[in-house]
Amino acid sequence: MSDSTPAARFLRAELQETRRRGLGKAWHTALLIAGEATGLGGPSIADLVVLRTSTDAPVIRTRAGSLDEADALLRAINADLERMSVEEFLAEWGHLKV
Repeated sequence: MSDSTPAARFLRAELQETRRRGLGKAWHTALLIAGEATGLGGPSIADLVVLRTSTDAPVIRTRAGSLDEADALLRAINADLERMSVEEFLAEWGHLKV
């Protein structure tokens, strides 16, 4: 692998729904609606996961935040996957490792 090869050839980022049940799901939904309605943000809607494209093994996993935060984080990571090598990407984002 060349140092100049974009990390996007080997890694991909996606949002994965956080699964909740029962009262936890109801509480999460109420907080999400209240946070979005007031503009204060709410609980994390999903996990942002960076996966190896060859094996689908997770390399990085972190809470994505509110709807706006999740969108911004996914965009930032996808931009870095396109412009950085794997080594550079992991140096930048590796603190979020699984």
